[in-house]
Amino acid sequence: MQNDKMKYHNDLKSVYFQIADHIMELVLPMQIQIGRCLPSFIDFITEKPLGIVKIRVQLELNSLQRSVGETKLLSDVSIVWGDRFRFEESSENYITSVQSEEKSREWKMLSIKDFSHSTIYVLEEELYTTSILSWLLMVAFGQAMLKYNTVLFHASVIEKDGNGYAFLGKSGTGKSTHSRLWLKYIPDTKLLNDDNPAVRIMEDGNIMIYGTPWSGKTPCYRNVGVLLNGLVRLRQAPENQWKKVLGKEALLSVLPSCTAIRWNRNLFDQMLNSLEKIITNVNVGQLSCLPDQNAAYLCSQELIKNNKL
Repeated sequence: MQNDKMKYHNDLKSVYFQIADHIMELVLPMQIQIGRCLPSFIDFITEKPLGIVKIRVQLELNSLQRSVGETKLLSDVSIVWGDRFRFEESSENYITSVQSEEKSREWKMLSIKDFSHSTIYVLEEELYTTSILSWLLMVAFGQAMLKYNTVLFHASVIEKDGNGYAFLGKSGTGKSTHSRLWLKYIPDTKLLNDDNPAVRIMEDGNIMIYGTPWSGKTPCYRNVGVLLNGLVRLRQAPENQWKKVLGKEALLSVLPSCTAIRWNRNLFDQMLNSLEKIITNVNVGQLSCLPDQNAAYLCSQELIKNNKL
């Protein structure tokens, strides 16, 4: 029986995902099983939309055959993939490459400059054993949604009473640990996302934060959006101390945790414009802290107090 949430044509099928209330279409060969290659996306599958598909990605089982012309290497550094990663630019495209574990072959994603259309050339033998496909989709989604006032953050997010509070910081700072402290000591809290939530400025001016299919090592893939009422940059310290920040200091507190490629000025400027609106309407703080109960109490008290101002 045909799944109502999939559209089939020839030997391909289209699967639609709703992420941060944006629609992404994935076009792929019929034999590929979404539940096996993208298990974290299952709760984001939606019916064929009546509205606009804002990003379309096609999967190809063959290697990239056509020439993309002369390319310029922009980066070969990746926290996730190490020296297996490469990001290049041609006159019309960006090319994102990740080598297989044996470094014998490559996954490639060919994207137009605004990332609204991409083709991913997958390695079929790794399709069900690696997270490369999910990661490439995150890259494409994160860039393509910038023009729709939506920014992917590297953060851990707690939901409480219909509000979202996002904890930012460098890897190893303790974002997930701080979320766990809230879950343990602050009543009526839930984890919304533990790695890559999406923040969206709505048409009515509200700032929403959404769960996504990308949640790091924590399996928390909730297709839920709540009002964003706090962004907190964490720093490890010998004592707990809170500082509310505004303006430029607030922007510098959140900017390192956001996703935009600096080589595309249009996309980067769109991200900055969104961040300026976000920090104007959301409480931004810096928390120097220990990984303890009092840190969670201090942070929650300051954020909830500010919400009532």
